[in-house]
Amino acid sequence: MTARVLVVGAGIAGLTAAWRLQRVGYEVEVFEREAFPGGRMRSERHGEFLLDRGAQFIASGYRNLHALSAELGIADRIRPVATASNAILRDGRLEPGDYGSPSDLLHSRLLSPRARLRLARLPFELWRHRKILEPLRPERAAALDGDDLATWARRTVGEEVLESLLAPAFSSTFDSDPEHLSGVFALLALRFVTAGFRLQAFEGGTGLLTRTLADQLPVRLGWEVRSVATDARGARVEFVTPSGLREQRADAVVVAVPGSRVLGICPELTEAEQSFFSQVHYAAGGIVHLLLDEPPETLPFYGVAFPRSAGLDLYGLAVDHHKPGAAPRGAGLVNCALTETAARRLAGEPDEAWIDCALDALAATPVGRLRPREAVVHRWDPMLPQFRAGYVRRLAAFLPRSERSPRLAFAGDYLVGPYTEAALTSGMRAANEVARALES
Repeated sequence: MTARVLVVGAGIAGLTAAWRLQRVGYEVEVFEREAFPGGRMRSERHGEFLLDRGAQFIASGYRNLHALSAELGIADRIRPVATASNAILRDGRLEPGDYGSPSDLLHSRLLSPRARLRLARLPFELWRHRKILEPLRPERAAALDGDDLATWARRTVGEEVLESLLAPAFSSTFDSDPEHLSGVFALLALRFVTAGFRLQAFEGGTGLLTRTLADQLPVRLGWEVRSVATDARGARVEFVTPSGLREQRADAVVVAVPGSRVLGICPELTEAEQSFFSQVHYAAGGIVHLLLDEPPETLPFYGVAFPRSAGLDLYGLAVDHHKPGAAPRGAGLVNCALTETAARRLAGEPDEAWIDCALDALAATPVGRLRPREAVVHRWDPMLPQFRAGYVRRLAAFLPRSERSPRLAFAGDYLVGPYTEAALTSGMRAANEVARALES
């Protein structure tokens, strides 16, 4: 008899796990509480505009994503972002800053000559720890996990580099303040970027990948899982459908929901697992999409990051009309990422308050006052996992744990990193773990 596996969550991690298990012969079924698959990797149409709700881009260095896209027959839908340059606000100007090129940053006007000299320490740190800095295996760098990013950066490269370069770059990318990320996470991310990181996008939005996966799987939308329990014989899942409370049994389960939600649906975890999941943190955030009649002349970049010293409610913005098919010809599309503080302050407010917040913040920068024909707000809580100081060490202890719930695997960005390639990779690993367990 073919073994049956239930997957909880139809984001990129869960869909990847389900697809791989189905490919090797297991019977799978995916439960998703939302009305659409994709989780935080979804795209949606607004007239002629295509908005990426969560994940904003992919990259040339996403090897597992590119391999999966080729298997699915959609690799030819991947296109380079037309303009991939970045800038950071500095002294009232948007100064170019290519995060992937240390040599360019050393000649940038973003930093004073003294700060540029201190910045030269970063390539040395990456080289010195190169043997354990594997971005898709963050646990191997656990020995480096001590200070938060802010403390580590002040000690390593100084206050100016932190506040003018690293803090804006990391906050605008990972929607977290530097105090909520670790120094070792910064090294892992920089290692990933400097190894080759050209921005790309799917023609059809980032959601093309999750839609294609979901089309090949039995995905049950609007089915909210309430509890998962496993033992050596199999698994029991209770869930709510539009017709009421139901229960199903299976040979194994993959739980692919944000790590901060795992304890709520898995009450019978081992003590070691409960301890780990109690310390998984996510940022809250929101994106305001501005649909414009024409591209702003003040934004010749793809990404712009804002330093904390500017006192804005935005971490940064992305100019989405540079992505293939995102906006009609001659129109503009800009998305603004609110700070976590602003997102929590506005959590109970209507969308208009979020839109006004973004527009007022931009008006205080060289971008100027934008007047969109329409604005769309996407709120996320949880948004992205925060690899805080000490988290990589806890992850290194959790992954090889001896106290392990049987017939249960986990998948999600919190296990590898807060970006699409990492979430997808976690789904691949969860599928492999389940297959090994069922074959033993």
